[in-house]
Amino acid sequence: MKNLVSIFAGHDANISFYHAEKDKYYSIEIERLVQKRYFRLHEDNSAEYQKDILEQCRDIAEKEWGIENDYEAVLICSDGYLNVDPRSIFNIDRVTTVARHHETHASAAFHMSPFKEALIVSYDGGGDDGHFNVYTGNQDGVKSLDRITSDFGGGYLLCGSLVREVAEKSRHQLALSGKLMGLCGYGKSIEKHVPAFQEFFFDRDYRKLAFLTGLPLKNIEDPWKNPLDNWVFEGQEGYDIAATAQEAFERAFFSVLDRYDPSVPLVLTGGCALNVLVNEKVKCLYNRPLYVPPNPHDGGLSLGHLFRYKEPTGQVDITYRGLPLVDRKELQTYVDEYGATKVNKKEIAELIGDGKIIGLVYGDSEVGPRALGNRSIVCDPNIADMKDILNSKVKFREWYRPFAPFCKKEDAEKYFSSRNFDNLEYMSYAPDVKQEYRDKLPAITHVDGTARLQVVTEESHPHFYELLTEFGKISETNVLLNTSFNIRGYPILSSIKDALYALNNTQMDYVIIEDFIFKKKP
Repeated sequence: MKNLVSIFAGHDANISFYHAEKDKYYSIEIERLVQKRYFRLHEDNSAEYQKDILEQCRDIAEKEWGIENDYEAVLICSDGYLNVDPRSIFNIDRVTTVARHHETHASAAFHMSPFKEALIVSYDGGGDDGHFNVYTGNQDGVKSLDRITSDFGGGYLLCGSLVREVAEKSRHQLALSGKLMGLCGYGKSIEKHVPAFQEFFFDRDYRKLAFLTGLPLKNIEDPWKNPLDNWVFEGQEGYDIAATAQEAFERAFFSVLDRYDPSVPLVLTGGCALNVLVNEKVKCLYNRPLYVPPNPHDGGLSLGHLFRYKEPTGQVDITYRGLPLVDRKELQTYVDEYGATKVNKKEIAELIGDGKIIGLVYGDSEVGPRALGNRSIVCDPNIADMKDILNSKVKFREWYRPFAPFCKKEDAEKYFSSRNFDNLEYMSYAPDVKQEYRDKLPAITHVDGTARLQVVTEESHPHFYELLTEFGKISETNVLLNTSFNIRGYPILSSIKDALYALNNTQMDYVIIEDFIFKKKP
């Protein structure tokens, strides 16, 4: 078998490669390459522009990962538009487009999971095969089991559009869901409205939702025309609507999950699998092994297409095989310009202990929408106002957005409460912060007492692990705050240039790139 390449052109466009000789997979989320959130290859892109993007990806694969431009097939996923023939870019005369949205999600997630057999649920805002599909996964591959009439992804997004604090400052409608999840902790569910919202996730009948609840919803005829203009609730009223939507979402999801055999492991994927509150409740309420991949959103579809074409022989780990720094070879030039010097983890830990905010850049980027250590901003979560500083003066985002902690896997049970601490490497769950540590870890403890935890081991992320080891020697709590290295409105950075721009234009104190420490320019 030769090398393979797969392209997903829809929103969160991505391209994945299979290196035949090494039997390894790599993936590039194109939004990071072009620095445009939720980027898609669509009919408005010129052929020249698309060709340039794909050529950059081809060259990265060849120069950084050693994947020669000699492919058995170019695979094209659905949901997007290519205005250029990929055969003009990749050395191949065969192109296939056989892949469906949810079966691709399911294949990606199952083959990254540790399970030999599993029930797989893929649910999101929809694709060419619906919005909510159920599969079985085993030695015979991934097979369709059921399709549920619903729209959990679109329904949750529209719920976010009802709330001013979510909708008013959003730059893209796809941002609504994540913001709603962050805001709902400030509200209290309105029980009388929960059944109507629960039904809404199955029929997405906006007019009926307005009728059943009596709520003064606007844009009844076409709430999708401009979702960012739908908001009618603000303040505490808005927070309660957010909490109501989350409660209804959970009940609706559980009503479906209860239909299936609970004896086999469960895999959750699709964009809705980014809802860490649901994932945590599934883990705690259902006594079954559970896996959520690092890239359950559409950013994982090209990888799933590769798996559909050539089924992996074992579990695939792609966590840190994302986009390399596009200007990596210029590192020494920047080191010389800034007078950067090498630092060790003890020195970094001491800076963090002194209240400094530090950007970290190591190796190739993590895949998926959440920073897992290679493109992260880290600081001390013990500082009471650190959350507000990060939101207002570094990330430039909404006040209610929470931040995630990370700790050693062996320490997780000391600070957090959950049924188990499996599959916590990708910030896919929100366990409770133990009561006795909530005041000690104010910057990562959400208003509802939860935290989107990432655990690390020496094997999974040696840099983070060593940093925690050193921080634990000087701190009462061996937990650090981790947030993605980007500025509001932009995806996770892709270059040294962007990292240093963030350093000089925010209240970040230092940037460390491959253990070189950069200080602000005077």
